[in-house]
Amino acid sequence: MQPIRFRRSVLKSLVLAVFISGCSTPLKMSAEQLASIGLSVGTSYWSAEQKLASKGYQCFVSGAKRENFDCTKEVGIFPSCILRIEFKVDDSNAISSLRVAEPACIGTP
Repeated sequence: MQPIRFRRSVLKSLVLAVFISGCSTPLKMSAEQLASIGLSVGTSYWSAEQKLASKGYQCFVSGAKRENFDCTKEVGIFPSCILRIEFKVDDSNAISSLRVAEPACIGTP
């Protein structure tokens, strides 16, 4: 009887830990983190897209010259959050401005 109670106790603890860790809001990517993966002003857009894709981001392009990039990534279980990185490119296809938005989460105030 004891091993079954122990296993249930461990299982309950693990489930609780997963739920508690899922409730935290993720932090937005800092300038240092962006630089560590090679994202900065002057980086070519195709290199930036590849680096963000390797981190799980999906990029969408808009604008008359296809100069606006909006890259998003969904994280978490509860709350579910969207991380967003936006950048614009100049005529030489290099990043001219880079912006990291605050995480947008469902279930948070």
